Amino acid sequence: MAIPLFSREEILAAPGGRHRHPLAVRLQDVDAAGVVFFARFFEYAHDAFMATLAAGGLDLPRILREGRHLAPIRHAEADYLAPLRFGDDLVAGPVLARVEPTEAVVAHRIERAGGAVVALVQTVHVSVDGRSFERVPFPEEWLRVFRALSA
Repeated sequence: MAIPLFSREEILAAPGGRHRHPLAVRLQDVDAAGVVFFARFFEYAHDAFMATLAAGGLDLPRILREGRHLAPIRHAEADYLAPLRFGDDLVAGPVLARVEPTEAVVAHRIERAGGAVVALVQTVHVSVDGRSFERVPFPEEWLRVFRALSA
């Protein structure tokens, strides 16, 4: 059975998160209509998640070089609540996590710098051996970061 996703209400009600990653909408982020292209929201969430993992003590360059453990995304989804335009300042960050031995769901909130929520993103990560791609339990260092997201 797949790990359950968070409801929109759960993500909106979650505290702001310990790691809030400031970003600005770049010119290359917008489409012909002048609003942020939908896929960029996944990049914003991913950038914030990578910063959160690093702040939690994970040495991602080393982990990737060694290739023993990976956590690829098997599912991603987003809800878009308001448009963003070139020059807008925003803050992104994971606000909740639910973890099982070999899978984790992470809920991200993207907000204008003033606090208005503009998008909700969820990603489901699978813990795998980097050589065989067989599922393996998350290492303790990863679990520590995931647990801190919902503390």
